[in-house]
Amino acid sequence: MCRSSPSPLDMLETTFRLLATGPHPLALSGPTVGLRAGPIGLRDLRAMVFHPAASASMQRAVLVELVGRARRHRGAWVVGLVGVVLPGLARPAGPTAGHAGGITDLDATMLARVLEQLDTSEVRSEEVAEGLLWTVVISRRARRPARGGTHLVVVGSALFRSQF
Repeated sequence: MCRSSPSPLDMLETTFRLLATGPHPLALSGPTVGLRAGPIGLRDLRAMVFHPAASASMQRAVLVELVGRARRHRGAWVVGLVGVVLPGLARPAGPTAGHAGGITDLDATMLARVLEQLDTSEVRSEEVAEGLLWTVVISRRARRPARGGTHLVVVGSALFRSQF
């Protein structure tokens, strides 16, 4: 039996789940980002950030804090940042899925662009957070069915714009 390898985003989701649960999950202090008192685990935070009732200012505050931590501490916080926005990112569907040069390459490109933005000191954390937020907003719009029941797709190369 032939089993396909998990994509980079599938592996990231698994790693995020492990870091966001357990005895010492990654968490942010609620008041730091304008939320309730006490620590909020990233898994809960992910559900709160992109809830339809979430304010844009709260979303920005959370992403700016996560970008800052990812830049300062790297490792687990980079996984935490991408893991929080991961459900909001559209993935291409269609004939490229599972083929060389298909989904896996797009996933890897998307992750590389996030790392590139984190490593670019000329780009402020607020701009990186805003770029991620817009990527999720555009991606969600792209997933809405168009006329005739087809779906529009945002490809990974559109993850970040050169101007914010």
